[in-house]
Amino acid sequence: MEKKKNIYEENSLGFFLPISFILLIIPLIVRMKLVKVDSFASDVLGSATQSDLFSQNKAFWLMLFCIVLIIIAAISFRKIFRKTDKIVTSIVILTGVFLILTLLSAIFSDYKQAAFRGVFDRAEGFITIACYITLFIYSLYTFKTTKNYKYMIIPILIVILINAFLGVFQYIGKDLINSKLGVSLVVPSEYNVKPGELNLLFEKGKLYGTLFHYNYVGSLVGIVLPILFSLTIFEKNIKHKIVLGIGTLLSLWLLFGSTSRAGIIGITVATIFGVIIFGKIIFKRWKPLLIGVCALAIVIVGLNFVTKGSIFERIPTLVSDAFSVFKDTSDFDYTEHVPIKDIKHANKGVEILLPNDTLKVVAQNGAYKFTNSNNEEIEYVRDKNLLSTQAEGFKNISFSFGKLRDKSTRADGLVLNVDGNPTFMFELKPDNSLHLVDANSYINTEVTFPESIGFKGKEQLGSARGYIWSRSLPLLKDNILLGKGPDSFIYQFPQTDFIGKYYAYGTPNMLIDKPHNIYLQTALNEGVIALLVFLAIMIIYIVDSMKLYALKKEYNKQQILGGVTCLGVIGYLFAGIFNDSVVSVAPVFWIVLGVGVALNFINREELKN
Repeated sequence: MEKKKNIYEENSLGFFLPISFILLIIPLIVRMKLVKVDSFASDVLGSATQSDLFSQNKAFWLMLFCIVLIIIAAISFRKIFRKTDKIVTSIVILTGVFLILTLLSAIFSDYKQAAFRGVFDRAEGFITIACYITLFIYSLYTFKTTKNYKYMIIPILIVILINAFLGVFQYIGKDLINSKLGVSLVVPSEYNVKPGELNLLFEKGKLYGTLFHYNYVGSLVGIVLPILFSLTIFEKNIKHKIVLGIGTLLSLWLLFGSTSRAGIIGITVATIFGVIIFGKIIFKRWKPLLIGVCALAIVIVGLNFVTKGSIFERIPTLVSDAFSVFKDTSDFDYTEHVPIKDIKHANKGVEILLPNDTLKVVAQNGAYKFTNSNNEEIEYVRDKNLLSTQAEGFKNISFSFGKLRDKSTRADGLVLNVDGNPTFMFELKPDNSLHLVDANSYINTEVTFPESIGFKGKEQLGSARGYIWSRSLPLLKDNILLGKGPDSFIYQFPQTDFIGKYYAYGTPNMLIDKPHNIYLQTALNEGVIALLVFLAIMIIYIVDSMKLYALKKEYNKQQILGGVTCLGVIGYLFAGIFNDSVVSVAPVFWIVLGVGVALNFINREELKN
């Protein structure tokens, strides 16, 4: 027994400390980088160079750190790789299969640059995913004693503290990243960006810290809040309990300050599993738990009062979305609920299908001629670069015109405005024909109506996740054995579904670059089989955890740590139903998962003795 303990603890801290360092550094990296994209991305985005603030440098440093981990593992192979039993072996083999399928998807992808290096603002190509797997395997084999657990918690607490601090200023509209000091730290001087010029796209009343988007704050909190809250309840050392309690409160601030509904769902499901796992001990020690829950409730209500109700502003939509799932909308036609139903090309002109008529536009003698479905002319009056009409049925439709490109020699661009808002763009060709063009790249395009599955009439569900999922599900049949490559979703999605986008987002010019679902993301990028392998890994781990920890009468320290770690994994996986994997958060998940598998092994070995 003592000999086995020595094997587990030998050099454990020295090997595990690099993981602690990575946990601390990667989520906090914010540094601008200009990225030269491939021709596919250039066509979609309209530019060959894109700036990235939150992903590229995280991925780059993660790669360097993982190279160090691989070197350490190679040098100390015999000392590190000692854990083995059927469950660990099964998980490791499945992880290897997942990595192989990811590699093959990248090799056979049509989008090689994205597949290996990732797209410009996500950077989750094969290299980054291989780094995740490296973190997982290294964490699994170097976590040899529960004494190492604090070296996972300490960096997590620091990350939470820094993000909570930055989040306060972001929430009140005074983003420190966009301040003079912030810009000097996150933007290289050669880019010549001034304070306030960073286009961070987040309004007052939401926070994102250093994690790119408020949704990903929810994913992080889905991991850490169940762990920190549970440890606060179980911890006996008063100083440690206070520190963990503060971390729990800061995590709550991040959860509600980010307004991430995905995070709320992840926490809710993790709580349910927490009750299942620790049910008997909760029943026996209900008083301290009740005090803790009441304290958290008071803090949440207080936060909501201080923020004038904005903390709970998205809760009603979460509830309404949940109820709307069960409504019968089988006869709903979204094209009847948009101001533009379709755009077609005919006789060198375009036909714009409106709810009650059709507006036909042709270029004629240096001007534009407008007629209705009966070929009756509609009078449009020119005022500088704007064409508008008072004709009944067309008052909300106006047109702006001007040069489409700097090198254009005439006003070859025509923009269709609905109620003054630009929607569709057309190019006047040299032969005086009009053609619909992409608003970003100015490349000729057509309106398409792609196949959809489910969510009919529910396209706006979950901030238009219903729309994205309905158009993504039909793509699965083309990604069974292998996916189209990591980070290739932006190229797979039917971006020319302009009318569908118009209904879902209120604009046809929304670029859909992610599925808002980690499982669809995996299936489409790495393949359906890779998704099944991923799910198998998670199911084996969770079922093993439930067998080890569920409804025990008493728990020792390592069993408590194993149980709460499983809750963190569950929180992330259920937040992942509405969020994607992203390099700001995924390294934390894979490390926590590795530690969770290691703790399960340690507890199984303990039961044998």
